[in-house]
Amino acid sequence: MGEKIINLSVDCAIFGYEDGKLKSLLIKRDKEPALNQWSLPGSYVYLEETIDEAAKRILFELTGIKEVYLTQVKVFGELDRYPDRRIVSILYCALIKPELFELMAGSHAKEVNWFETDQIGELPFDHNKMINKSLSWLKEEIWRKPILHNLLPEKFPLNQLQELYQTILQEEIDNRNFRKKVINMGLVEKLQEKTKGGQQRPAFFYRLRNTV
Repeated sequence: MGEKIINLSVDCAIFGYEDGKLKSLLIKRDKEPALNQWSLPGSYVYLEETIDEAAKRILFELTGIKEVYLTQVKVFGELDRYPDRRIVSILYCALIKPELFELMAGSHAKEVNWFETDQIGELPFDHNKMINKSLSWLKEEIWRKPILHNLLPEKFPLNQLQELYQTILQEEIDNRNFRKKVINMGLVEKLQEKTKGGQQRPAFFYRLRNTV
């Protein structure tokens, strides 16, 4: 493609919500340093592309995932974060539904797979710090922006939304407080339609608002 900027890279923390669990996307590296170790998808930026363009390209080349909304979270510039030389990395994050994407390892990735986030061990470089920072970012953003649209059906009962929030926040939430908060903050819109069937009482459907 062109000349690489060997002191500038992008890393992507991609989280997936599946079966009530939060998962992280990792690649198995096929080169040193950290040969055969699992890490976040990441690589160098080229001179002729923007940082946003680099993030989308790198994610696609390494994992086969494309057309997801990536958000820049933080710049990691510690002096000793990479063993060979100083490399500044720009961290991007996305929250997706794994079943909507077909994984395909490429570039310097031997394999690509999902791992339960709370079960991930020690990763190379500062990638554990990157995951923790991305989780902190997610926990703040879900109360401010509609970043959960692609994880939920068009309409849903509030308990389904609460389960998703609890998974990301990694904590239990009181039912009444959750209902009051999401309604008062304008995160959801109540519909005049109720659930049918099942053993529980019918509950109203809601939908996420497009803007917050």
